[in-house]
Amino acid sequence: MRGVSRDTVCERSVRRGRALDSVPGAMDTEEGTSLVEEQEGVRGWRAALTRRLPVLCWARRYTRATAAADAVAGVTLGLMLVPQSIAYAALANLPAQYGLYSAFIGTILYVALGTVKEVSIGPTSLMALLTLQTCRGLPADFVVLLTFLSGGVVLLMGLLRLGFLVELISPSVTSGFTSATAVIITVAQLKGLLGLSFMAESVAENVALIATRWRDIRLPDCLLSLLCCATLLLLRKLKDVNVGPKRRKLKKALWLVSIGRNALVVLAAATFAYCTHDPARPLLRLSGRVEAGLPRLRLPPLSAELGNRTLGFAEMVRELGAGVLLLPLVMVLANIAIAKAFSEGGRVDAAQEMVTLGLCNLAGGLVRAMPTCGAFTRSAVAHSSGVRTPAAGLYAGVVTLLALQFLAQYFHFIPKACISSVLVCAVIFMVDWQTALRLWRHDRRELAVVALTFGVGVWRSVELAVLCGALAGLAATHFALQRAPLHLHKVKCSWGEAVRARPTRALLYLNCARFAERVERAAAAHHAALLDCGVLAMLDYTAAQVSPPRHFTLPHATPRHPAPHRATPRHPAPPRATMR
Repeated sequence: MRGVSRDTVCERSVRRGRALDSVPGAMDTEEGTSLVEEQEGVRGWRAALTRRLPVLCWARRYTRATAAADAVAGVTLGLMLVPQSIAYAALANLPAQYGLYSAFIGTILYVALGTVKEVSIGPTSLMALLTLQTCRGLPADFVVLLTFLSGGVVLLMGLLRLGFLVELISPSVTSGFTSATAVIITVAQLKGLLGLSFMAESVAENVALIATRWRDIRLPDCLLSLLCCATLLLLRKLKDVNVGPKRRKLKKALWLVSIGRNALVVLAAATFAYCTHDPARPLLRLSGRVEAGLPRLRLPPLSAELGNRTLGFAEMVRELGAGVLLLPLVMVLANIAIAKAFSEGGRVDAAQEMVTLGLCNLAGGLVRAMPTCGAFTRSAVAHSSGVRTPAAGLYAGVVTLLALQFLAQYFHFIPKACISSVLVCAVIFMVDWQTALRLWRHDRRELAVVALTFGVGVWRSVELAVLCGALAGLAATHFALQRAPLHLHKVKCSWGEAVRARPTRALLYLNCARFAERVERAAAAHHAALLDCGVLAMLDYTAAQVSPPRHFTLPHATPRHPAPHRATPRHPAPPRATMR
């Protein structure tokens, strides 16, 4: 091969499924420096400290221009975070201050511990829904304990480097339960849009109660919901308006209005409610009283009152059930996915991100916060705002603290219809139609996993949907391995014709019996069957022990040109199977 280097030959051999040792001279290269030896110089307590405190790495290069960019991005993020936190607290059936507590503690801690500048730790719609389903009918103390325990589980996963557990949840499962979450939240907020008030646990129950109480629908709340939704959707498109390249200031102004649309709509609705408020005959259903001031630092509750009983720590954990383990797994999945989407080259220190997320939730449990993780919408806003470092979270946290200290008394006047509108307009775009259409054209087996996860999530619960989806994904993988292609070809050997069997993918306990049966049936008219494992990726003990009645030959070389010293009689018996 003239003009082609040996490395190119090796690379092409790997792509074609051949082993490297089958390429002449491919392994005749000198061994380089061991990676372990090469990395010994960068180890030490300083490197470990920098890895655990990334702020030490970027703080030395922090300049005034970087600080100005982070301030703009942080304030913009804070204006988006405050109304979102109030809405997500309402979704979890909690007072607004719980969402605000979650907003400032996560964003501030991530400044020192985070590795991806765009990630913003705070309340999300997914965490709010899982919190609602886990703590339905339980006091707020259970939510605080859930936050603390979830942080402990995530921290332990990070320290033990158990991030591979998240890989058991395939992208198809993620798409299914994310779309199910969007549908559940949308249906649950219909009562707020219509001015109704009731408690329901499922989508079917929500629809049934709305159908039976349609006479109680409040017209002012409906009109306000319609106006808020229309305004939010129009302002969302404002940043996409085509503006000439010479009108950069107008383009920036339109972008700022579009990004801050939640705050603008909430401010306008609260102002209208404040001006028209009549305690005797309220025009709109309001959010209720919000506790002003900063939270006190204290341990999470280890006992709580439930009905006429006082529950201890073990009983509280028993009441929380599987949510103590499932919620941390989902928050890690969401946070790592967001970090990979916005990191440079898609490379993320998953262990450090899990440690950071765990510490944020542990600290949240000390200030009575709800569970938190990263949010794609906030990360996208931070990215488009020109964020330079994680320090932008500090400015967002300060905005949240100022809102808690000085504006909490006015949060009472935010209409529930406005909060429901903010939630609905945020989650309707989470329904992943594109993945479903793509799978319909290319892989309908994965589409079945998406449909199963979505259906279980909508009609039962998100927790059960994740479990069923993960099991269905593993079952689909096992089925694909069980039906791995087997290539059969006739070859000429010194003793006559034989069948060369080349299994692909893997030869495991799942498919070894079927493989042996097919090879035996194909080799019935020949003296021997030759097993070529050149493209086999995996072989387990069971498959190595299973052999059909006829002997197999696993050659080291191509059987068409046998070596001279292996000459055999005209009609020899087929040799016994050998493993290379």
